[in-house]
Amino acid sequence: MAKLIAAGIDPVSREEEIWQRYGETVAVLILDSSGFSRVSESHGIVHFLARLMRIRETATSIFESHHSKNIHFEADNVFAVFPSVNDAIASALEIQEQIYAAEIMLTDTERYQVGIGIGYGQMLYSETLEGYFAEEMNAASKLGEDTANGGETLLTEAAYKSAESSLVSRFTRRTVEVGGMNLNYYEHQFNP
Repeated sequence: MAKLIAAGIDPVSREEEIWQRYGETVAVLILDSSGFSRVSESHGIVHFLARLMRIRETATSIFESHHSKNIHFEADNVFAVFPSVNDAIASALEIQEQIYAAEIMLTDTERYQVGIGIGYGQMLYSETLEGYFAEEMNAASKLGEDTANGGETLLTEAAYKSAESSLVSRFTRRTVEVGGMNLNYYEHQFNP
């Protein structure tokens, strides 16, 4: 799109061509750590970062074993892209289990936890803008960063409907208001 804009061409006039060239059907997984601001303030940033490094190692290993196409870290968030929604969901459920099993403590009395949002569908990839863009990406971000509590994995309706039924049989339908709109999603709460 940058070349089109530089040439004075409105990208909207070439939308179909752009989707054909840069569109992909993928699952996006957005992972957010619970308690980052609170614990960094009470225990210091080094305390939190030491735990975050262990989470990153665990996440990378799990995501790679589930065929992740792309993994990007930003602060206490992880953005991962998968060719299959089933791989994204399986990796989310596994990371919830592995973080619990690793007994990583956020404080003396609180375990480290993550919230995860997953979306699935046709998305535009932009190397220039460094990522994937679509309504499903936005919805997954809202679910993973703003809605999910520690231990929760939340799926957009498209992700839920596209997944194997055996993977989502324990998910429960919910609704949240986001930006003045109701967003239907499906929730799984990790219980050891």
